[in-house]
Amino acid sequence: MRVRSFIGLLLAVAGVVYAVVLHTYNRELFHQRFHLGPETSIPLWGGLLAIFLAGFLPTAITLVVDTLRLDLSRRRDRRRQREEESLEGTLRRAVDFQADAQWGKAAAELETYLAGKPDHFTGQLRYGEVLRHLGRTAEAIEVHRRAAATYPRSVSLLYHLASDYRERGDVEIARETESRIVRDFPGFGLEVLRGRRGAALSAREFGTAGELHERITELLNESGDSAALARESSLAQGLTYQQGVRLLEEDKSAEAAALFRNLLAREPRFIPARIMLGEAELLADREAEAIAAWRSGYLETGSPVFLQRIEDYFIEQEEPMRAIETLRALIAAAGNDLLPRFYLGRLYYRLEMLEEATKQLAGIEERIKSSPTYHFLLGRIHHRRGDLARAVESFGACLRQLDIGSAEYLCRVCHHRYADWRDSCSRCGSWNSVDLNFEEERLSAEELGVLEVPVWGPAEDSGEFSLANLGVPAPADIEPGK
Repeated sequence: MRVRSFIGLLLAVAGVVYAVVLHTYNRELFHQRFHLGPETSIPLWGGLLAIFLAGFLPTAITLVVDTLRLDLSRRRDRRRQREEESLEGTLRRAVDFQADAQWGKAAAELETYLAGKPDHFTGQLRYGEVLRHLGRTAEAIEVHRRAAATYPRSVSLLYHLASDYRERGDVEIARETESRIVRDFPGFGLEVLRGRRGAALSAREFGTAGELHERITELLNESGDSAALARESSLAQGLTYQQGVRLLEEDKSAEAAALFRNLLAREPRFIPARIMLGEAELLADREAEAIAAWRSGYLETGSPVFLQRIEDYFIEQEEPMRAIETLRALIAAAGNDLLPRFYLGRLYYRLEMLEEATKQLAGIEERIKSSPTYHFLLGRIHHRRGDLARAVESFGACLRQLDIGSAEYLCRVCHHRYADWRDSCSRCGSWNSVDLNFEEERLSAEELGVLEVPVWGPAEDSGEFSLANLGVPAPADIEPGK
């Protein structure tokens, strides 16, 4: 019980006791007649009671009614809050089911949610999307159309409505809807599509990203924005490359090889495309063409990725002599033979040809002695030969320069580091940007004979990384012949 209520109760009891005492002292007075008229009279206590009730009852009734009304209101609010929390839990479950691609369960939860909140924006948006995934496109269109009528300024609803029409096969209506977005919401509509494309790229869903990119390109063509189209063309290179990778995964080597050749015809320094062209040739049992693709890739770019792939391939085929011959041929053909000589020395080490490895590495010592990887490899060779003193000396040189003994790859756009080479950077999404970390090797790319290559990706659009500020050449900045 609250203190205020307790004090009020005590005062009420005290008042009653005091009234009884007064009545005892004034019994005769209270029983005297109080005349209301010539012939009408009542006891004095009755008159006092009537006056008291006339003043007290309206106030008491008002207080009781207000208290009951407040209590009922609080009960309704608590019930509404519980229902709200229950509905929000239903929506969260629906989102989780949707993320797990459990479309049937997501639909059931969203139906429950919309029964309580039929005009809720997120609920209608997600319910229509789930219906589309379930193949119930007519219902999805109806849900999104009803929501668009309630929220006429929502770009997201219009895009989902366009996706519904496209899924049903009404491509013209879908394009009209998308054109309406560009017309009624200049700039913002494309940003939504770009955002969805960026999310697909981050999730490495390249098929979805490619479809979104085609729609962006169509809208830009209709709007006649040539500058924006030029910016989008660089990302198209990477998405086309991923399409070729998907074809290769589906064992469609001929189609993949043709696609990679088209990419290389536009930009011969696209390293991942050259690597995957070799893989496509291998899948089609054209080994000579695969080796030729990798050789020409090295001569075009000077990237050590090609040397590594050639070496690994011949080791896998248990034909180390062919690897040696290929590296020797590249030494003779390359304008700068430092990297081929280093890789040849390392190959000798892998083959336990320690004497040849020592001679090969000694021949380039003056040109590469600042590289910790070189000293680490030399230390391994001396250790394998039993020359512990020279091994300790080489390992010490490695540790003094860098404190590690393995090569590292670096994205030239966002500077994310990797232990091995890859065709694109998983952090910033750029293709053709991952290469040997030359700064770590204490050697410049020019000293190693590695040429600059263009980079493709969404980094420029995101605003997080600027290719120009990082000194990375854009595709248009490098002429194919250079």
